[in-house]
Amino acid sequence: MIDIVLKKDTPLKDVLEIGGDCDKCGKCCSYGSGFMLESEVAKIANFLRIPTDKFRKDFLEETEIFHTNLFKIRPMKKDGKPYGPCMLLENSKCRIHEVKPLHCRVGNCSDHGDDLHTWFIVNHCLNIYDPESIRQYASYLETGGRVIQGAELDVLFPDKSKLKSILNYERFR
Repeated sequence: MIDIVLKKDTPLKDVLEIGGDCDKCGKCCSYGSGFMLESEVAKIANFLRIPTDKFRKDFLEETEIFHTNLFKIRPMKKDGKPYGPCMLLENSKCRIHEVKPLHCRVGNCSDHGDDLHTWFIVNHCLNIYDPESIRQYASYLETGGRVIQGAELDVLFPDKSKLKSILNYERFR
């Protein structure tokens, strides 16, 4: 196991190294897919040799985290359950492994899995320039959401009065 403490500003190369601690068993993908950034959609569609609009329609569902829109590959729901394996998982192997989304590349079910997921959502979903994103993140933290070093509200917003204004839905300039 790689001994690195994940922080908000941990470089991607280090995050990918930690994410490489995966044994590629398909367990994570058996309960759904990772998140996909808008910038990854066309690349994956091209890899699958599917027009981007058809890939969106047939494979993706839109979701939102911290007021940021993302995509997930639809799960293959079974027995009326709201979850299921990623539809691109075949025989416990990822059909798009070579181009899989960043969230899938960094995430895994190792001891670092939760921190890797948190690193991703803090760096790719939280928008510190969007008041609603900040409010949703604050709510996430208040309800026990995982935080990594450097992603604490008081570190992200050293100006306490501005943070208070945002959290109180006040206008600010």
